[in-house]
Amino acid sequence: MSKVRKVLTVEERVKVINLSEQGQSGRQIAESIGVGRTQIQNILKRKAEVLEEYQVCAPDRKRVKRVTGSEDVNTLVWEFFKDCRQRNAPVNGPLLQTKALQFAENLELENFKASNGWLRSFLSRHNIVFGCMSGERADVDMGVVDDFKSKVPHLCSGFLPKDIFNMDETGLFYKDGSRKTVHVKGDDCAGGKRSTERLSIALCASLTGEKLKPLVLGRLKKPRCFSKVKDVDKLPVMYRSNKKAWMTAAIFEEWLQTVNKQMRRVKKKHSFVFG
Repeated sequence: MSKVRKVLTVEERVKVINLSEQGQSGRQIAESIGVGRTQIQNILKRKAEVLEEYQVCAPDRKRVKRVTGSEDVNTLVWEFFKDCRQRNAPVNGPLLQTKALQFAENLELENFKASNGWLRSFLSRHNIVFGCMSGERADVDMGVVDDFKSKVPHLCSGFLPKDIFNMDETGLFYKDGSRKTVHVKGDDCAGGKRSTERLSIALCASLTGEKLKPLVLGRLKKPRCFSKVKDVDKLPVMYRSNKKAWMTAAIFEEWLQTVNKQMRRVKKKHSFVFG
């Protein structure tokens, strides 16, 4: 004989949500309420709908702030999270759970458990989502940027736009693939170890779009792909190497002298802005 499914009232479903936010697992809640664990999971998935229904069904009641029993911990974790993001430090779920346990221990809260349910509730309450940290703009001192921008017109005065060049370097992780992929819903979407092999590339172009030969820096003096290259200097790039594939003062000076000779041959008066 199949087990009859128990229908929970709105108040009982709100109680399920409160117990989850207090750190109880789905199994513990199911045993205390007297229903199956699957039913508890379905309620937690529809948490927003349940809370909205609770408010609609009780228009004459004042909105009661749900007490989780760990408000002090939640407040401290939230302040910790804001401080980390202000300093552009990466934060993840396990770190928040670890800090929550530390705060609970300091507050002598013996029954607090920083469970995955608590973490989901904390993230949802503060509208926190996970994403990739990209770029390096957080490390830029805008005061230095503004000061340099004010000097550029003076540095470039007396030069034609075609004779003003900008040079900057970047890293190319040429064996690294995309972080995103399509996958069957429900299947594990894990990835392997990402390649850290890289090249450093210096690019230079004029204000009008004239491009100079790129400078490429690798780790090997003669990579395997150069096996049939008789003269490296005839490549469409200027290739140099060192153990870390980084730009060095000696390589940069060599590149700059090469460009100066090139400009002298065509009798160009030129100016460079380095990024």
